[in-house]
Amino acid sequence: MRAADLFICLDDVQFEKREFQNRNRIRTARGWQYLTAPVISKGRFSQKINEVELDNSAGWRADHLRAIKLNYARAPFFKEHLPGLEALYSRDYRLLSDLALSTMDFLKDGFAIKTPVKFSSEFKVEEASSARLARLCAAAGADEYLSGAGAKAYLDPGVFSFAGIKVLWQDFAPRQYRQAFPGFEPDMSALDLLLNCGPAAGDYL
Repeated sequence: MRAADLFICLDDVQFEKREFQNRNRIRTARGWQYLTAPVISKGRFSQKINEVELDNSAGWRADHLRAIKLNYARAPFFKEHLPGLEALYSRDYRLLSDLALSTMDFLKDGFAIKTPVKFSSEFKVEEASSARLARLCAAAGADEYLSGAGAKAYLDPGVFSFAGIKVLWQDFAPRQYRQAFPGFEPDMSALDLLLNCGPAAGDYL
């Protein structure tokens, strides 16, 4: 997001269970644990991300905040960001996308990222797969698409080339930083980096 001129959230594609669309990992003394926002999915197998409703009967907001406080109380920048976290978890969310947007705004502020954000649903694009991404880029007036290296397994660069859009690959490798517990666990939520490194977090992105 920080490296882009515009960040587009894919909110009108199919929701996938047991992925990172409604959960992420935080560091604990035993390694890591998931923080999962429960969603209503029974009988809704083809719902899009922006249609997914949260299951607010489970008390997940209090559970998340309690887990964060328990595991990050001694992190160097925990106290600085605690008011923002409490505000984040004090709000009522009906849709998963509402929670995702609030979480993203919190992290953008923490990392001082100014990149504007739009949603794919704003562009009314009908294509699928690589063609969908290329069409979104074209609709946004982009001539370059920055992609994670993992997409090399399925992305079709030819579709982008035909549309006059250059594909740039981001080969990200996590750098170790001091976490709240001994040792280093990679691939944690961005929250882990923010609470442990504060203003210096950008050096690790």
